[in-house]
Amino acid sequence: MKKTIFFLIAITSLTIGFLIYDIQIKKVISERYMEQVKELQHSNAGLTYKLENVVVISKLQHYAEGRTLKNYTLHTVSGYTCKLKDLCNNKKLIYYFSEQGCQLCYLPFLKKLTDLYKKIGKDNIVIIGKFKERRAFKLFLQDLNTEIELPIYQSEKDFDIYPEYNDYAQIFQLTDNLVIRNICITDKSNTDISDDYLTLIEQGFQEDTKRNSFTP
Repeated sequence: MKKTIFFLIAITSLTIGFLIYDIQIKKVISERYMEQVKELQHSNAGLTYKLENVVVISKLQHYAEGRTLKNYTLHTVSGYTCKLKDLCNNKKLIYYFSEQGCQLCYLPFLKKLTDLYKKIGKDNIVIIGKFKERRAFKLFLQDLNTEIELPIYQSEKDFDIYPEYNDYAQIFQLTDNLVIRNICITDKSNTDISDDYLTLIEQGFQEDTKRNSFTP
């Protein structure tokens, strides 16, 4: 009788132990699933934000395409002053950014433009930063990485392209009549698109060079 009771107790203890172990395993698995779900939710939220942002950017680019810029006054750090049209006696690639804009959007892109000018020529690129105060413009240039070799002009006024916010960092081709063509807003959410844009611009300049070289 005692042996039977001992055996039943042993079996019961083993069963309880197994159930506890099984519950712990399932708890660990459940916690891991919850972590994965949270990661997926976070990832989806990030993708949703990027998608929404790209849609907004696309609409803004469509709005700006074909608009005519004013003949803004530009300044160099050395004190030279000129008009935008003075720099655009033929088609130019313009990069415009604002001191009030997103630094993560325009600083990395400035470095990429340095690489581009080595391929298409410095004369084909004009960089303009909107800085209301000359002192802020000078400080910005002092803080720039030495890898950025292109000259940068200061505009004291926003480029009045959009009805409201005009601090987007953007690159576009500008005709001698100051008409915007092929604009791309260089936001941190669309770096792949802006990189592809530079590739297409480089190819376009190379094709223009080949055509001009064969012109009798």
